[in-house]
Amino acid sequence: MDSSSHLLIVDLATVLGVAALTTLLFRRLRQPAVLGYLLAGLIVGPHVPVPLAAHLQNVQTLAELGVILLMFSVGLEFDFRKLAREGVPAVLLGVAQVGLTTWLGYLAGRGLGWGPRESALMAAALAVSSTMIIAKLFEEHGGKGPFRDLVFSVLVVQDLFAILLLAGMDTSSAASGGIGWALARVGLFLAGLLGLGGLLLPPLLRWAADHGRDETLLVAAVGACFTCAVLASKSGCSPALGAFAAGMLAAGSRRVRPIERLVIPVRDLFGAIFFVAVGMLMDPRVLAGQAGPILLLSAVVLLGSAAGGALGAAAAGIPAPTGLRVGLTLAQPGELSFVLVGVGAAAGLRFPQALPVVVGVAFVTAVAGPFFFRRGEAIARGFDRALPAPAHRALARIQGWTTGLRRRAPRGPRGLPVGYLLLDAVLFNLLAIGASQVRHHPLVRAQPLAAGGLLMLGLAFLGWALHRRTAQLAATAGLRTALLLALAAPSFAVVQPLLPRGPALALAVGILVCVGILGRIPARPAPRFGIQWLLDGVRQPWRQGPAETEASLATLPLAVGSPFVGRPLADLQLALEDAENTGILAVQRGGQWFPAQAGFRLQAGDRIALGATHGALGRAEGLLKG
Repeated sequence: MDSSSHLLIVDLATVLGVAALTTLLFRRLRQPAVLGYLLAGLIVGPHVPVPLAAHLQNVQTLAELGVILLMFSVGLEFDFRKLAREGVPAVLLGVAQVGLTTWLGYLAGRGLGWGPRESALMAAALAVSSTMIIAKLFEEHGGKGPFRDLVFSVLVVQDLFAILLLAGMDTSSAASGGIGWALARVGLFLAGLLGLGGLLLPPLLRWAADHGRDETLLVAAVGACFTCAVLASKSGCSPALGAFAAGMLAAGSRRVRPIERLVIPVRDLFGAIFFVAVGMLMDPRVLAGQAGPILLLSAVVLLGSAAGGALGAAAAGIPAPTGLRVGLTLAQPGELSFVLVGVGAAAGLRFPQALPVVVGVAFVTAVAGPFFFRRGEAIARGFDRALPAPAHRALARIQGWTTGLRRRAPRGPRGLPVGYLLLDAVLFNLLAIGASQVRHHPLVRAQPLAAGGLLMLGLAFLGWALHRRTAQLAATAGLRTALLLALAAPSFAVVQPLLPRGPALALAVGILVCVGILGRIPARPAPRFGIQWLLDGVRQPWRQGPAETEASLATLPLAVGSPFVGRPLADLQLALEDAENTGILAVQRGGQWFPAQAGFRLQAGDRIALGATHGALGRAEGLLKG
C-alpha cells in the first residue's frame, strides 16, 4: 500500500471516528447531527491544537462525493407533479420567503460594508433551507398532515431556486463568454442529458429494481449519478447540476423508494464527511471576529423567513399564522447554503468571510430550530392574538380575494395558464436585466414601474368608490402591473446582483428558449397568458349569470364525526385549501361569531362561513361531514 492510499485511509478513519463520537454526544443533547459533524471537523481541522489532524485535501475530495450524492437525492425527491398539485400556495410561500429573506439579507450585507455581489451571494445562500435538517425536525419532533406537506412543497420551490443559482454561477461557462454562454451551455447540456438519458436510464433502473439484487440497483443508481456528474463537468457545467439531473431521471423509473432505501445510507455517509470538511474550514478566531454579522444575519433569517411565510400565506389565501409557522420551520440554512457559497467562491467571488458566516448562522439556527418547531403553533397563536382588528380584517379580505382568484388547473388545456404565468415572470426578468445593464443600474427601470403600479392601484380603489364599472377597469389595469411585479420582482432582485455585464446574449437565448417552449405547446385559439388568466378572475364578479366557477358565500356545519373536531382552525384551512381552493371567513358558535384565527379550536356544531365557488361548496360540505 503506497503512502497516499495509507494517508487516505488514516484520514477516513480519523474523520469517521471523531464524527461518530460527536454525533452521539449531540444526539444525547437532542441537537441536530449536523452540529456534531461540524464540531468533528473543528476537532480534526488545522485550526485547533488537537493531535487528530486530518489532511484537508483528502477530506475535501471525499466531501465532493457527498455533494454529488446529496444533489442526486434532491433530484430524486424533486417532484414537479407534487409542486403542480400543491399549486399556487407553495409557489407564493416559496417566492415570498426566499424573496424577503434575500432582500433583508442583502440590505444587512450592504450595511456591514460588503459589496453588492458578495451581499447577494450571502443573502441567497441563507435564504435556502436545509432539507436534511428540516426532515430531521419532523422525524424527531413529530408533525404530519397538511402542514408537513406544505413545508416540503415549499422546499421543492427552494430546491429549484438553488439549482438555478448553481447553474447561473457555473465557473467555466461564465468565464468562456459571459452569462449568455453559461445559460446556453447549461440549456444544451440539460436538453441532451434529459432527452437521451430519459430514454435509457429509467428503463435500466426499472429493470435493475425488478430483476436484480439490491447491490445491482445500488451500483446502477450511483454509477448513473457519477456518470452524469462527469458529463456535466466535461460539458463545462457544475457536477452538482449533473447529479441533480441524474436524480430526476432516476425518479422517472418509478422505483424511487427502492433507490432511496439503498442510496440514502451512502449519501449520509459521504454527506457527514462533507459537513466535517466544512467544519475543518472553520477557524474559531475568525468565528469570534464575525460574531456580530453571524448574530445579525441569524436574526435576519428568522425574521425574513417568518414574515415572508406570513405574507406569502396571506397572498395564497392561507391564514397568515400558518404561514408564519411554516416560515419559522424553514429558517434552517444548511447543506445547499454551503454548496452555494463554495460554487460562488469557485466562480471568482473573493469573499473569505462567506463560509465562516454561513456556518455560524447555520449553527445558530440549527440550535434554535427545535425550539421554534415545538413552539411554532403557540408563537403563531400569539401572533394572531397580537394583530389588531384592522389587520385581521385586511388579511381576511386578502385571503378571500386570492381564494376567489385562484382556480385549480385541471389536466388538459386549462392547466396551461400556470406555465404562461411563469413565462410572464421570466420575460419580465430578461427585459429588466437587459434594461438595467444598458442604464448601468437595476433600479432605473424598477422605480418608475413600481410607482406606476402603486398609482394604478390607487386609481383602482378610487374607481371602486365612484362607479362599479370604473372599479372593474381600474382594478384590471392596476392589478396587471401589481401582479407582474409581485411575481417577478423578488426573483429579479435575487438574481440580478450575481450577473456579470453584457447580458444581451442571455436575453436572446432566454427569449429563444421561451419561444421553443411555446412551440411545443399544441396550437389552440387565443391562449391566455399568465397575468391575463389571473385578471379574468378579477373580472368574474362583474359577469352576469351563475357559473360553476363563480364565487359565493355559504355557512356549513361541522359534523360530530368530522376529523377536524378539536383541531385548530389552521388545519381545516389547509385541508380546504388543498382540496377545494376554499377560504374560511369566520366561525359561528352559540349564536356568536368569531374571526378566523389559526389557533381557534373547533367544536362539533360550529358553523363555518366559507367563500368558495358553486362547484366547490358541495365537496367542501362533504369534507366537513367527514
